[in-house]
Amino acid sequence: MKDSASDVIREDMILLQTNFDTRDDALRALVQMADETGLISEKEVFLKSVLNREEEMPTAIGYQIAIPHGKSEVVRTPFIGFLQTKEEFIWTDGHEEQVKLVFLIGVPAENENNIHLKFISQLSKKLLDEEFRIQLLEEKNQQNVFKLLRSIKAAS
Repeated sequence: MKDSASDVIREDMILLQTNFDTRDDALRALVQMADETGLISEKEVFLKSVLNREEEMPTAIGYQIAIPHGKSEVVRTPFIGFLQTKEEFIWTDGHEEQVKLVFLIGVPAENENNIHLKFISQLSKKLLDEEFRIQLLEEKNQQNVFKLLRSIKAAS
């Protein structure tokens, strides 16, 4: 089992300069990528787990950021997908929170290391750094974004 947040960030799970108008469309795009890269075995099952979690409590956290996550037996290996949009959009109907950066976290049902909680904790701390947020909002090079995201370390 991978035990570092930076180990679960994959360059092939980074989408930049996209156009989405809804949370569900953005999530479908990230789930599709996870399916194409073999990280999940059934995209509809995983998408449902993520959407169910959103129904419990929306995952927009401020600063134009959402951190949706799903825990499911169809997740083959823990992963973090990242999506950056050109324009902000409302994450959850009925809420005012606008989003431009989405971190999708996929976690196997049996996840003894709680990698997603460690990553969310470290990401939240890192996102307090305005310079880091601006870099994520403005960077258009996938490799540079990958390097930025890998700089986030999970607390052991």
